[in-house]
Order: sequence, then C-alpha cells, then structure tokens
Amino acid sequence: MTRSPAPSWPPESSTGCWPERFEEHMAGIGCPMCANDFDAEDIGWGILVRRGQVANAYLWRSGQVRGYCVLIYRGGHVAEPTQLAETEAAAFRYDTLALGGAIEAHYQPMKINYLTLGNKIPHLHSHVFPRRMAGADPAPGGPLPFTVLDEGRQDEEQLQRDAARLRLFLAGPAT
Repeated sequence: MTRSPAPSWPPESSTGCWPERFEEHMAGIGCPMCANDFDAEDIGWGILVRRGQVANAYLWRSGQVRGYCVLIYRGGHVAEPTQLAETEAAAFRYDTLALGGAIEAHYQPMKINYLTLGNKIPHLHSHVFPRRMAGADPAPGGPLPFTVLDEGRQDEEQLQRDAARLRLFLAGPAT
C-alpha cells in the first residue's frame, strides 16, 4: 500500500476572507484536491473506502468525530454540483448516499450530516459523518464547529479497522 504524504489542508485564510488563491482554485488552477492520486489506497488525508461511480470515499484522519468521511469528485475539476451533467450529478448523489448508508450501518448514529461546501477548497466534495447522542456528540442538535472535524487526529489502528468495516458495507451483498 503506497501512502501519499498528507498535504497541508485546509489552506490557511484570514478571518472574513476567502482563502489565498481561491479564485484560481475555483478555476481549477493549482487545486489541492485535483492533485490527489485517485488510484492510491491512501491519500494522506484519508484512507480510500470506495471508488464510486464518479467519486472516491475516504475515511478521514483529522478531527474528533469517529467515522468522519469525505467524498471527492474525481472526474476533473468541478467546483459546484451544478457544473455536472445530469447523469454525473445523479452518480455523485448515489456515491454520497452509498457512503452515508455504510456509515449508518457501521456506526449506527443518531443522525448523519451531509455537507457540500467548498469554502476552503472549491473542488466538489462532500463531508459525510455520524452524529451521536448527547454526551457523545460535541454539539448535539446543532451544527458541528468545523474545528471538531479538522483539529486533532484519529487513532490510526481504529481508523484502519473502521476503514475495513466500511469497505465491507460499501461492497454490498455477495453475489
């Protein structure tokens, strides 16, 4: 298994400002997500759990939420889902829901959050993560501060075990 080095992510920005080079990244120039090796099993930021129809699903290393995943569109640079052809948009949504279903099956959360933002890196991607009961969730009933998803690191051994289980759920029933 080849592991790419973890790039610096997210890019630093001043409070109240778009990140440096944001307009270039919107146009696909120097986009950090486009630089991913989508054939790799590990992109440094996360471990591949599924190559979907148009997007790869990764179990993310950062943050304090076990089960935090990111789905990244791999068909070239696209900043907004509205820039996709209808069939690609449907496939991206299917890939998102497949990931959500695996998270639901494995972690059995109270709720799953689906976020498609792109305010730091404008490449089509969605954050998909479980929410838990009060006492086990950092912000029960409300939005999670992004720092909860970004700061800290997941335990690598647990991450590897979770990735293996998510792959089983994403593989679907044996045929």
